[in-house]
Amino acid sequence: MDLEEEEALENLILLPYEAFFSRPLACLPVPAVTVDGTLSAADGEADDGVDRISALPDDLRRRIFSRLPVKDAVRTTALSTRWRRVWHTTPLVLYDKHLDPARVTAVDRVLVGHPGPFDTVHLALFFFDEHERELGRWSRLLADRGVRDLALVSLPGPTDLVRLPADILRCAELEHLYLGCWMFPETADLPDGTGVFPHLRKLAMVCTLFKDRDLDHMLASSPVLEILALFGSMGKAKHVRLRGHKLQCVLFLESTAFELAVVDAPRLERLIMWETSAPPDGDGSPMDVKITEGASALKVLGYLEMGAHKLQIGNSVIKAGTNVSPRSMVPSVNISALKVNLGVFKEIQMLVNFLRCFPNIETLHVESARADEPTGNNYIEFFEELRPIECVQSHIKMVVLHEIYGDLSEVTFIKYMTQRANELKKMTLVLSDKRTTVGEMIYVVKTLAIPPLASETCMVLLTAPKAEHGLNFHRASELSIEDPFLEHGQELFRFIKEGE
Repeated sequence: MDLEEEEALENLILLPYEAFFSRPLACLPVPAVTVDGTLSAADGEADDGVDRISALPDDLRRRIFSRLPVKDAVRTTALSTRWRRVWHTTPLVLYDKHLDPARVTAVDRVLVGHPGPFDTVHLALFFFDEHERELGRWSRLLADRGVRDLALVSLPGPTDLVRLPADILRCAELEHLYLGCWMFPETADLPDGTGVFPHLRKLAMVCTLFKDRDLDHMLASSPVLEILALFGSMGKAKHVRLRGHKLQCVLFLESTAFELAVVDAPRLERLIMWETSAPPDGDGSPMDVKITEGASALKVLGYLEMGAHKLQIGNSVIKAGTNVSPRSMVPSVNISALKVNLGVFKEIQMLVNFLRCFPNIETLHVESARADEPTGNNYIEFFEELRPIECVQSHIKMVVLHEIYGDLSEVTFIKYMTQRANELKKMTLVLSDKRTTVGEMIYVVKTLAIPPLASETCMVLLTAPKAEHGLNFHRASELSIEDPFLEHGQELFRFIKEGE
């Protein structure tokens, strides 16, 4: 382990051990098999002794096997020679959570005993620092037998991570790769043809340490990659540069980098950040978030943090008071999420300029951050004198304010949105779990209705806090979900103003 890796590991294990331990398991892909189904010869109505499953064509039985826990599929080999042939010719689907407690021996027998190909292998319940010999053998088998969907989690020891075997980079048939709690193998001196993934469509690395060149290599060698998720990446990755002509979705969650840059990703639709910042060993400057002028497909962007991020669009750095020109706008964005301390005047100014950069936003999420010492009290004058903002006046249909307390600064911003957003149909106020009383918040909502609202029909909802703080990993990476930020608690109060 070099000095850079030691420093990165120190930063990573500063996290609470329980959180570090649970993240990779909580974000694991959902198993594509059923644990409720059984192989039964009877039809469920009357046991007439007829073995109907054995009478099915082999290809149909293979489809059944691929949806069963591996221990049930393996048991069928004891029934007859024909059943044994069917299992051995069915692409392997293995989730170690479905095996008996003696998992090391069981996994070894399955991987060695199945001739391949391997369709799905998820190994997530091992302390691999105690089983490095098995890890090396299994990695070679995974590569040689063409695994397509691979999830590997190394349950972490208290002070160290295991280095991922380089044989994993020979798995050229991979379509989905999920890594949790590893040190990524060195890519600098790979033999020719190693680490090329022509079919890889989804890559997720959770609490996994990698260097800039490792990520650059994975992106350059994965021409059809669509989804990239980096969660809990701290210390080693200094510059995250996003490239890929098929790349559609990038998650960068609870991670640090000096720079997150969209360099060449013409099909990128969503760039999602959560609790990201510059590394602690920097000079205290915010993390650079750079979007090229060619990011014409970007629709979903957030959370941009006024206090932690510096936004650059093309060659223009967006600051408080910046005169935003058409060249520093991203008109394709229609869902945006921002984190702002509405009690800090500079952050309010930044918020306004960020909104000017995205003239066609239809759904706006704002999470209210907290400050120990608010700065400034001229919120009302600022918003009254503010010149028109294109997205607010003409496009925003829904606003969701997260983690609100009901402070004067928040109420002032809410009133500005309800009085200036001509197309606003729905505003949802999601309470903080450290809020004032619900009764006080209902009073705040009612006072919003006193001034005339800009929209002819506007609904204002007050909801309880979300069940879990943070961003849902699975929702954020699911492209079929239009708005990955839209989660809130139980509705507490509803006000509807109808036009006359």
